[in-house]
Amino acid sequence: MHALHSTLLPSSAVHHALYLANFTPSTIYPLPLPPDGSPVQVIGNLVVAGGQDLRVFEIREQTVVDSSAAVNGDAVGMDVNDVIGGEEMRGDVEIGDSFFDAAPVDRAPVKYETKRTLHLLCQHELHGTITGLAALRTIESTVDGLDRLLVSFKHAKMALLEWSRGDVATVSLHTYERSQQILNGDLQGYVPLLRADPLSRLAILTLPEDSLAVLPLLQDASDLDPVQEAFARDLPYSPSYVLALSEVSADLRNVQDVHFLPGFHSPTLALLHSPVRTWAGRYHTAKDAFHLEIRTFDSNSSSYPLLTSAESLPADSLYLVPCPPEIGGVVVVTSSGLVHVDQAGRTVAVSVNAWWAYATRMRCDSTNEARALILDGSRAVFVTARDMLLVLQSGEVHQVRIEMDGRAVGAIKVDEQSSTVPPPSSVVIAGTQAVFVGCAEGDSLLAKVTPERAAKEAEVETKPMEVDLDEEDLYGESSAAAVVNGAVETGPVNLRISEYDVLAGVGRISDMEFGIAVTDQGARTYPQLLAVGGGSQGSTFNVFRRGIPITKRRRFDQLAQTEAVWFLPVQRPSAQQLRDIPEAERATMLVDTEAGHTRIYALSGKANQVVLARIPDPTIAAGTFFQRTVFVHVTPTQVALLDTDAKLVQMVVAPSDQPPIVAASIADPFLVIRRADGSVTLFSGDSVARSLTESATDDLSAAYQVAEVFTDATGVYRTFEAQRAREQPTEQPSRAAQRGRTQLTDQQIKRLQEEKPAIAVDAPSMEMAMNAARGTQWLAVLTQSGELQIRSLPDLKLVLQSTGLATSDPTFTDDLGEARADEEDRVQQLLFCPIGTSTLRPHVLALHHSGRLNVYEAQPRFTVDASTHSRRSLAVRFRKVHTQLLPTAGARLPYTLHSFHNVESQTGAFVTGEKPQWIMSSDAHPIRAYALKQAAFAFGKTTHLGGRGEYFIRIEDGSFICYLQSSLNTDFVIPCDRYKMARTYVNVAFDPTSGHYVGATGLSVPFQAYDEEGEIQLGPSGPGLSAPTNERASLELFSAGADPWRVVDGYEFAQNEAVLCVESVSLESASSPDGRRDFIAVGTGKNFGEDRATSGAVYIFEVVETVGETAKASGWRLKFRCKDVTRNPVTAMAHTNGYLIHANGPKILAKGLDYDDRLMGLAFMDTHMYITSMSVFKNLILVGDFVKSLWLAALSEAPYKIVTISRDTQNRSLTTGDFLVQDGQVTFITTDRDGDLRMLDFDPSDPDSLNGERMIMRTEFHTGTPVTCSKTIARRRTEQERLAPQTQIVYATADGALTTVVSVKAARFKRLQLVQDQLVRNAQHVAGLNPRAFRAVRNDLVPRPLAKGVLDGGLLEHFARQPAGRQREMMRQIGTDAVTVASDLQALGGFW
Repeated sequence: MHALHSTLLPSSAVHHALYLANFTPSTIYPLPLPPDGSPVQVIGNLVVAGGQDLRVFEIREQTVVDSSAAVNGDAVGMDVNDVIGGEEMRGDVEIGDSFFDAAPVDRAPVKYETKRTLHLLCQHELHGTITGLAALRTIESTVDGLDRLLVSFKHAKMALLEWSRGDVATVSLHTYERSQQILNGDLQGYVPLLRADPLSRLAILTLPEDSLAVLPLLQDASDLDPVQEAFARDLPYSPSYVLALSEVSADLRNVQDVHFLPGFHSPTLALLHSPVRTWAGRYHTAKDAFHLEIRTFDSNSSSYPLLTSAESLPADSLYLVPCPPEIGGVVVVTSSGLVHVDQAGRTVAVSVNAWWAYATRMRCDSTNEARALILDGSRAVFVTARDMLLVLQSGEVHQVRIEMDGRAVGAIKVDEQSSTVPPPSSVVIAGTQAVFVGCAEGDSLLAKVTPERAAKEAEVETKPMEVDLDEEDLYGESSAAAVVNGAVETGPVNLRISEYDVLAGVGRISDMEFGIAVTDQGARTYPQLLAVGGGSQGSTFNVFRRGIPITKRRRFDQLAQTEAVWFLPVQRPSAQQLRDIPEAERATMLVDTEAGHTRIYALSGKANQVVLARIPDPTIAAGTFFQRTVFVHVTPTQVALLDTDAKLVQMVVAPSDQPPIVAASIADPFLVIRRADGSVTLFSGDSVARSLTESATDDLSAAYQVAEVFTDATGVYRTFEAQRAREQPTEQPSRAAQRGRTQLTDQQIKRLQEEKPAIAVDAPSMEMAMNAARGTQWLAVLTQSGELQIRSLPDLKLVLQSTGLATSDPTFTDDLGEARADEEDRVQQLLFCPIGTSTLRPHVLALHHSGRLNVYEAQPRFTVDASTHSRRSLAVRFRKVHTQLLPTAGARLPYTLHSFHNVESQTGAFVTGEKPQWIMSSDAHPIRAYALKQAAFAFGKTTHLGGRGEYFIRIEDGSFICYLQSSLNTDFVIPCDRYKMARTYVNVAFDPTSGHYVGATGLSVPFQAYDEEGEIQLGPSGPGLSAPTNERASLELFSAGADPWRVVDGYEFAQNEAVLCVESVSLESASSPDGRRDFIAVGTGKNFGEDRATSGAVYIFEVVETVGETAKASGWRLKFRCKDVTRNPVTAMAHTNGYLIHANGPKILAKGLDYDDRLMGLAFMDTHMYITSMSVFKNLILVGDFVKSLWLAALSEAPYKIVTISRDTQNRSLTTGDFLVQDGQVTFITTDRDGDLRMLDFDPSDPDSLNGERMIMRTEFHTGTPVTCSKTIARRRTEQERLAPQTQIVYATADGALTTVVSVKAARFKRLQLVQDQLVRNAQHVAGLNPRAFRAVRNDLVPRPLAKGVLDGGLLEHFARQPAGRQREMMRQIGTDAVTVASDLQALGGFW
């Protein structure tokens, strides 16, 4: 059997984060300014990584009015004198020319606040697991001013990336996977660390066996050899090498952490290592086991002199934090305190709990021990020269102050908790007074850091303060108090953390469960998937839906047979006034076309709308004109301008014998029509004369496929002025300046901005002057040869020519290439529209005849690619951000693109047709496409019922006014509802009888040790000692319906008892008419520590409905049925044929429910070690073990016994094991803790199987991330699968991703395997990584990797992103076509 592994929900966890001041050109050049918006500044770039996912963001800063302050009247932000030109206002003060302010004198002034948001630029799923990020500046940075990004991967790889043409590009790839340290070293405890010198002179990657991979970087052309000088731009680095630390010093063993220190002339590295290992049991003899060495690295002379060292550091040292040059040295963070080591080796320490004395003999400041802080899993970063933020694993934020004694550190002070942030996986500086807290458990946070000082009234000092300059130079800078508004700010700085922006993430998924939800007042049910994310700060319930639900508000029977609708916001005096709807969005008129005729309605809140006019022709297009005072109506034979009562104002195009009009596009005051022969006519409006006239279109005499006029309100569409080649002297910075800077100076930024091509400025026309906030307007046409032309309006000047749109290129600009029209797949429709939420981005949607939908984002360009351009050129790069194939085989309805604006704060596009799609996006997330299960005949955005989220849609059920739910989250690939829970949940189950979910909590409580007699054993106690914690569980029943996820009932388990598994089981019951009933089975285990044997139990619960005297006493309850105590923990369970199968340590037991109140043992089987998973198929049982891999057993009933059929003889640490069934065949799919997926078969006819006693391994496939849980479901997406359902396996990962494995038929597998091979060779992969090598699993028992058998869905997704020409070339070699391959991938995608 063959299978396909693909991703349903990409990883959203953040493990690594990096701030780059100048990674993209937008940080140097100003962004385009919207016509009606405030200036936006990009202060830097943020790069985050988790698993294989790499994302690049802009951090945008904007000053906006503080709405909360305006409501509350708080005097914060800008003063009133700052708002009104600095004039002092007292009483009635004249403002301007003869205007007086009659408002109260104590009116609250306008407040402003600065906001920073994350703006996604690109996102890539790499063919490697990312282990680190580092910032670099190469010799090329002196030319373009941009930073470079260094990324490290698992198996010792480094890739140097740069920003080029709107995306990340690979500069070089450095691999060390064939070094002796990787091939023969001990990889079990290896944690790769990537570090870069602050001045970008050196980068290192730690390797096993205490070695370093060293990459020297060039910062000046004089650093090159004369032979290499000609290749300076191509080789920004010297040859890398591997350095064994034992060659530097024999004591450099067991390296814990390394960091480059700032402020040194040469690259200087601090190494924290332990020459002699120790552990908590040896602290009484070996406490201070860690050493710190600070060495200078000179790669040219291969010398590494020791600058300073510190010995006898605490044995619980965790990591290093380099100090700013103002302080110098490094801070060593331990689990019980902080230690500062300066350049001379002097140490200053502070303890934060009383465990300090157990781990070290070092003297310290113990005033903070009473807080009992736990620093394991913490992160720390300096935000000022003397203040550090310490973020604990729980998310608590503490400020650490470095107090100076002259020029040396005198003391370290740890303040009380100041705020709470998400549990950190990384904490980095994100610009001035901002930090980014990356989280692997859920949402990450971009936070504002506000320094505050205590203020008191300033005292006038008549005697001038005398400062001894020599004394100031000796003891450091003087800290003079700042005087603000008559008050002096004194005392230490207090750092206040507040939210800037949140980056949504699912985080680690601990469990998931499919369930059934009810909609349409109980008339219809639909599936949903509950994924439990989060952890230490409470879980988050992510309820994933099949698509965006159609929530109906009112039936619209008058449009029961409509084919297309247009809701128009025309200014009608008699229209109803809606409080929450702006006038520009208030829909007052409706144009409906059906069965070859048109009706025009006046809209109101009533059930039936008034018909204003009837037209015997179908409508092609309709839109408002002249500031919404009239509207244009286009039919195949005529174009008419109508007033608010649908009366004729002007007959723009009268009926004639010309070819009929087949398409039209409207953007006030322009109208373009296209006839059947391809001819195009452009009309422009005159607001004064209130009429439309035909424009001179001599340049539009050819035949065109598509013609569109559109308005750009974002300011992105700009043009470069025409210019000729000219020599511009470039002042190169000196060598000393290059070596002394890490960021661009103001002079360098100014020089780069002056070299930027000039932006053309047009003289505003009368129509543009009347509505300046509307934006610029453009005309786009697509010729028959596939050439896209964009012309500015109203002058019709050509500003862009490209064939990239017709050929589906990844990017294209104003660069006309060879026209290669695809006659078989021509463009059917173009739609220029903005997409987004708070920040709208212009996009172009291109719909092809084959059903291919390409979405291009219009990104601003700041520099031109060519040295000359003889005409104005559009300063826009179109980058393909989404592509998909809409099914056309057997489709009854054609696909049509519609734009919508501000539907519950969403702006995007909707595709009507056989498989309708919502096209949406948000600031920090890419384009998402959400499908509907029903065909959509018509769509339109409306507001006539008073709701912002309203829209009209005609589906198979009828025509309805619907609304978009405000709680629906569209940040992820699958839409979901998110609920933040107060507790941490580890397992969930769905009860099908009641339709309710049941969840098991994992509460962290102080650990209590007991002896064999049950007496409490006391451990170390005292103030400042943090007690060890243990997990205690409870089972909770959640409500359903309109008020979901509210705990309505529960059951508390015993002390030290944790829930290990929860399953919804169907067991035999004599009290049920059909002999079966649904129960909730819970397996637990008790943790008593290492001195007492553990035990467990099996609990049986039932969800029942109770009827009380009051409505509050009635409802669903969790009824306890029985408890069966076991000698070992119950780690896995399943059910088959009415019997319960569960693990009991090294045994498997089958039990039946007797009289609904006790479990009776029926059969057992001995296994090994620790069972992690159990799944059943009919009477077959698949058992996964944490050490002994996989077992296949069967349960027989006459007599009752469990027999072993086959097993895997290799020792593998499995996390899941499932059946994969297709067409009467079955195979076994397993995953282990390393993220490796294996396919095994039971084949007694194979000689290697030893008559079936040993399973045959067919395929090994590396998924990249460990799997936490799996669910096997029936697959019924096609008609054939509905007749004979196949199984599909859905996996949840530790990085918050959802993946799936589905079986593939042989013919389809061979075709896709050839496509995959072509993509490996021909597609460009980010970071230059090899997809085939990434999926290969190292196995010393086979001569070559067992790679064939499982297709890589992540690699096959790249096929749709390839240009059409490259697709045709690859398919020609295979002997198929692109549509067939795309149809194969679509048939294998999804899971509902």
